[in-house]
Amino acid sequence: MGLELEPGLAELIVREVSADGPRGAHDAGVLPLLSHALLATWQRRKAGRLTLAGYRAAGGIQGAVAATAERAWTGLDPAARTAARLLLLRLVRLGEDTQATRRRGTRRRLAAESTDPAKTEESLEALVRARLVTLDAETVEITHEALLTAWPRLREWIDEDRSDHLLRQRIEEDGRSWEGSNRDSSLLYRGSRLEQARTWAKSAGDTYLTRSAVEFLAASVRLRRRTVLIARGAVSALVVLAMVAVGAAVVAWQQRNDAVFEQVVAEADRVQYTDPSLSARIDLVAHRLRPDDEGTNTRLISIVNAPLATPLTGHTGAVYLTSFSPDGKLLATAGYDRTVRLWDVSDRRHPKALGKPLAGGTSWVSSAVFSPDGRTLAGAGDDGKIRRWDLADPRHPKPLGTPLAGHGGTIYLIAFSPDGRTLASAGEDRTVRLWNTRGAQRPPTVLTGAGAAVRSVAWSPDGRTLAAGGDDDSVRLWNTTDVRRPRAYDRVLKGHTGLVHSVAFSPDGTELASGSADDSVRLWDVRDPADPRQVGPPLTGHTGPIWSVAFSPDGRMLAAASADSTASLWNVSDPAYPSQVGEPLTGSSGEMYALGFSPDSRTLATGSGDSKVRLWSIPAGDLVGGSGAFRRDGQVLATAGRDGRIRLWNVTDPARPLALGKPFTPVVRDPDSQVLFSPDGRTLAVLTSGRVHLWNVADPAHPVPYGPALVLRSRFMGPDALAFSPDGRTLATAYDSHTLQLWDVTDPSRPVSHGPIAGHRGYINGLTFSPDGRTLASGSADGTIRLWKVTDPARPTLLGKPLTGHTGPVNVLLFSPDGHTLASGGDDDTVRLWDVADPAHAEQAGAALTGHTEAVVSLTYSRDGARLASGGNDNTVRLWDVADPSAAAPIGQSMSPSAKTGSFLTFSPDSRMLGISSGADTIRLWDLDVDEAIDHICATTGNVLTRQEWKEYLPRLSYDPPCD
Repeated sequence: MGLELEPGLAELIVREVSADGPRGAHDAGVLPLLSHALLATWQRRKAGRLTLAGYRAAGGIQGAVAATAERAWTGLDPAARTAARLLLLRLVRLGEDTQATRRRGTRRRLAAESTDPAKTEESLEALVRARLVTLDAETVEITHEALLTAWPRLREWIDEDRSDHLLRQRIEEDGRSWEGSNRDSSLLYRGSRLEQARTWAKSAGDTYLTRSAVEFLAASVRLRRRTVLIARGAVSALVVLAMVAVGAAVVAWQQRNDAVFEQVVAEADRVQYTDPSLSARIDLVAHRLRPDDEGTNTRLISIVNAPLATPLTGHTGAVYLTSFSPDGKLLATAGYDRTVRLWDVSDRRHPKALGKPLAGGTSWVSSAVFSPDGRTLAGAGDDGKIRRWDLADPRHPKPLGTPLAGHGGTIYLIAFSPDGRTLASAGEDRTVRLWNTRGAQRPPTVLTGAGAAVRSVAWSPDGRTLAAGGDDDSVRLWNTTDVRRPRAYDRVLKGHTGLVHSVAFSPDGTELASGSADDSVRLWDVRDPADPRQVGPPLTGHTGPIWSVAFSPDGRMLAAASADSTASLWNVSDPAYPSQVGEPLTGSSGEMYALGFSPDSRTLATGSGDSKVRLWSIPAGDLVGGSGAFRRDGQVLATAGRDGRIRLWNVTDPARPLALGKPFTPVVRDPDSQVLFSPDGRTLAVLTSGRVHLWNVADPAHPVPYGPALVLRSRFMGPDALAFSPDGRTLATAYDSHTLQLWDVTDPSRPVSHGPIAGHRGYINGLTFSPDGRTLASGSADGTIRLWKVTDPARPTLLGKPLTGHTGPVNVLLFSPDGHTLASGGDDDTVRLWDVADPAHAEQAGAALTGHTEAVVSLTYSRDGARLASGGNDNTVRLWDVADPSAAAPIGQSMSPSAKTGSFLTFSPDSRMLGISSGADTIRLWDLDVDEAIDHICATTGNVLTRQEWKEYLPRLSYDPPCD
């Protein structure tokens, strides 16, 4: 447009844009705010030039957004201002001791929970027009963190009375939990907690609470009134009759027990996301109080599928490194308290300190590593020296020789070569040094080339390559085939925008992982070290620098520890398509600096700034895939991954699934492929990109395609729009935008089409055959379900009228094992049961099953048909008692798979296990045995619920640990 920028203006703008992120990273939400600042600068232009003075006069990004926010606020009427204030505060998360941060909400929930939805919508539109709030199809979010501090009015609201805001936030969250659990009275407030909440609500006014929070408090008050009335009635009865007195005593005793039980459950909820291991132990206390409580049982089943930890205490400062001995029986840790410590972890239920701490020098210790034969321990740190100990008797390690010196400053990391003959050290003096550990001691070989301090070093499994990363944001590789004459490779691994804290080779040596201060992990193909290449996208999600990365010894998983106090797990079976497994590991109250896998890959040791070491149990039953299907005998599971490849697994032992053969790929790769076994288990149907491929899987280790794919006319169909008839001779699929198709697959190599079936007016989302094969049910985006008589697949006929009731698209359908009931799930967040004993006169059985807060996308019946499981986009799984479909009821509370759920949810054929999508590309097998869950929690969370913590969280109970 002919405008000019005054020199220095662009640099100033970029610096402000990047202020929230390290080394150039920024939040995309800053761009609308930048637009404000540029507009204000343009309005102050001089002769077609945007100037520094104009930019500063506009106040830069923060000043411009403050002015815009104030204009948007003053343009609202008083009622809309009140709604806007509440809306913005609900998009802010307050911590006890942390700064306020943004949080996301959904438009539907914000409107539904408001006491004045119309004004909430009006204020939301105004804030969106002003670009203060970002709105997409579902989520609402404050555009940029800067608004929280840049706009004085919002900052005042946040700081006005922080304790009140925290209380309001807690009441609203508890109100959502109560509403989401079908208004379970056990979650209502009682006693002093209720009084505190009521007192604040009266002073603040109900307009400052969401609708669900207002109703939650009202229900709590009603419950208290009922309790008081019961107690008064009991007291009155005492005067009249002694027997009534006994009854009243029983009621009072029961009420006391109810109150104690509810407090225990509430405390478990409170720490569920900050310390899942502590939450699991408190859940065990609740289970012991009420062993038959279904809600407690579902909580145990749900939480046991997440990693849990046993803390080790002893260090008095941050723990910087954790490493297991080669046999997995010992753990070495190094810390800021100037010590190296050894732990006996041969019995993971009862880990314990071994001997006295080893003195690590005159300053903090950064490293403590075992030699490959486990006979030697080496440690190094800030004093620039390496110390070694003989571990012939691990209880009494003996120093070996004099400390190795030569580095000019801190040694950040050391690593033994695979043959144990060489020790590599990375230092602040920009060098890597190679020390001979066998025979005569000689001066170390010095590797140079780094442009800044070297932070990390790692050997390839064959010892022929050494990798090092550091403060110059890059990773260097050396050929160490001859360790006396190492040669640097020309190619330097670049891509990180922050210093490289950690590097690690995969067990097969083909990949290298690097963790950086740019908050990301990158994977590199180093099969040819002279020509390394980045593999897949960077692994992101952490909000702080990555301090440490490590591959599991089986090569399937990568772990990353971050300054954001969490560690993440990634499935890297296919490095080109890594996927995060579950939620981050939490529980630390300081930066997480260190992590290391045990040799069997089942335990992860982490060290953090809170002086604690934690031993995490890692779920071993996770599989690659976003959807899947069991073979009828339950011994084989097929999964379809985000990489478009199909995998077959032997799941006879769910804790140790084994891959059968290599992954195979249809002609076209589709990240949303679906799979389905034929009833005899010899054929696998794969729905991918508008085609259905049939594979011969009679030998699961060697699948063979039958022939050309079945071509459909629409690429848009639901994930459940694929079904085999019980005899395996007919395959039902969606066909085009409104029709479905039946295929004769008696000979899978020569399928025959029976022609499309019309009737629906929307995409076909779900198909399912009745157990007798005489009826086919279809569910559509038009919100209806249709039943078809298919005794003659070549001439299907419609049975009765379409079933209506869902107020949105029908996503999934499933017949009960006896064929008398049809279950459906839809976008209206409900599950509905239909009596189809007479398909021509089908009708809804009982009321809709509610509880999910987002669309229901998956359903599965247990083998006996008495239980139904449903999965929703709200990332929860719910169990329902459907033995009597007309009186179906929830079983316990909702369960969370600890990650985003998908469309895969199925009981194993014996109903003892539940397969579920649990992450972007992970399927997790849940053991539904409560006793197994209790045993697992006890085995993996030792030392978590100490006497002191018991007093803090469970003050009304005498100390009695649930596992001892």
